[in-house]
Amino acid sequence: MLMRIMRSWRLRWALKEIVSTSNFSNHKQILYTPLKYRLALLLKLIPRLWTAPIKLRLKNGGIFYVKDFMTLYIFKEIFVDHSYDYPKMHTDQPIIIDVGANAGLFSIRMKQLYPNSFIYCYEPFSSNYEQLKRNLEQSHFSGYELFVKGVGGTARKEKLFIHHKNSGGHSINQGLTDGNDYVEIELADIQSVLNNVAGKRCNLLKLDCEGAEYEIIKSLDEETAQRIESIIFENTPGQYELKELIKHLDSIGYQIGSHEDPRLVIASQRPRFSQ
Repeated sequence: MLMRIMRSWRLRWALKEIVSTSNFSNHKQILYTPLKYRLALLLKLIPRLWTAPIKLRLKNGGIFYVKDFMTLYIFKEIFVDHSYDYPKMHTDQPIIIDVGANAGLFSIRMKQLYPNSFIYCYEPFSSNYEQLKRNLEQSHFSGYELFVKGVGGTARKEKLFIHHKNSGGHSINQGLTDGNDYVEIELADIQSVLNNVAGKRCNLLKLDCEGAEYEIIKSLDEETAQRIESIIFENTPGQYELKELIKHLDSIGYQIGSHEDPRLVIASQRPRFSQ
C-alpha cells in the first residue's frame, strides 16, 4: 500500500500543494485555516489512515467536511482554479441545476457568487448525498433542494458502479470505475428535472456525471434547449466523441465557448434576433 502511494499522482499532487508558496497564498485568501488544509492533505493521502471528517471554513461563506482525499482535489478545482465560475450569469437570482452534486462544493461556490440563486442538486450515491446535505445545512444556506437521484436521458432504475478510490468517480459506465461493486439507483429524465423548476428557465445546467452527460445532452431537442440558458459539463474521454456532442448542441441552438480547462465544455444559447 505504501509503495503504491509513493508512486501515485496523489502524492505528487499533494506535495505540490504543500510546498507551493503561491498555493498557500491562495488558500489564505479562501480558507480561515489554510494550515488545516495542508494537514488534511497528509491525513487523507493514505486511505483509512484518518477516517474522521475534517471541517474547513470558507472566508466567502460556507463550510465543508473533508471525508476523503478527492474532496481536497475538487476543492482546488472549484475554489482555487475557479473552473466552474463560467459562464457568467446575467441575473443575481439564477436557477441552477447541479447534476452530480457530490459533496456540494460546486453548489457552495455558486452560493458565494450568487447568494440569491436557487439550486437543484442531484446526487445518487447515498454517502455523497449525506455529505452534500450536511455541508449545505451547516453552511446555513437557503434556496436549494436536494434529490437522492441521478439524471439521465430516460427515467429508469440503473446500476451505479462504485469507484473505490474516487468518491466522485462512481458511474453507470462500469469501465470508468475500478471494480464490479454497484448499487441500484433511480435516474430522473432531464425533462422531469426541468419540469421541477416550476416553469422557470434554468440559467445553468452543470453536468459532472462520469459519462452520463452524453445521454442527457443527446436527449435535448431544440424546444427543450430553450429552457436551459447555459450548460457546463465535464467531458469523459473514451466514452463518446466530443465532436458529436458539440455538433448536437450546435444543432439545437447553442454556441460553444472556450475554457482554460480542456476537460470542461461551455455551451450557451445563441442570441435570437427578431425579424
